[in-house]
Amino acid sequence: MNRCTLLLLVLLLGGSARADVDSTKVKAAFKVVLNFDARRTWVNNASVRFNGMRLGAQRGRDMIAFGYYGLGDPYIQPSVDLGELGKQEFYTRFSFAALTYERLLIDTKRWQAGIPVAFGLGNYRTSYRDTTSGKEIAYGVNELVPIEATLHCDYNVFWFVFIGAGAGYRYVLADDPAATRILSDYTYYFKVGLRFGEVVKRVRKRLRDNV
Repeated sequence: MNRCTLLLLVLLLGGSARADVDSTKVKAAFKVVLNFDARRTWVNNASVRFNGMRLGAQRGRDMIAFGYYGLGDPYIQPSVDLGELGKQEFYTRFSFAALTYERLLIDTKRWQAGIPVAFGLGNYRTSYRDTTSGKEIAYGVNELVPIEATLHCDYNVFWFVFIGAGAGYRYVLADDPAATRILSDYTYYFKVGLRFGEVVKRVRKRLRDNV
């Protein structure tokens, strides 16, 4: 999981760097975009907060992005019946990295709207706290492949800052059918982002003008 995440990030950053170097030779250069998501999603049939960060490169109306998403804190259920183990305090952790392709339907000075489709790799980890020793004990781990499609709309508050919202559906492939059933559901999110490429472009222009 960690190696895959690192590889995807290196490939994305490498592509963005090459686009920046060649921007003087081609008319449509890549624009680098960084945004943070505050999502609501479902774990164990309960709505929980889910945070994420996404770094992308846009060219024309097409965007490729890499993101990492997960529960900031474990989702805790005070009392869950674990069969022979009895009722225990139960912890759930869920995180994944995703590669996204997005086609923008609207791309104006103030507004953007698009349909991002993401394919990810992640895991779903559960544990419980032993009532005798007080220690947290691992209960189960599932490797996951989340597939998500959403529709979103962004508004440029300033030339370098935007806010947005989106909603869609996430389907999760897993060996355990229960994990697929628990984690596949509707999702919605709010985000704030920085058009990092525009910031770099303006800073470079100002530096050149002052030389």
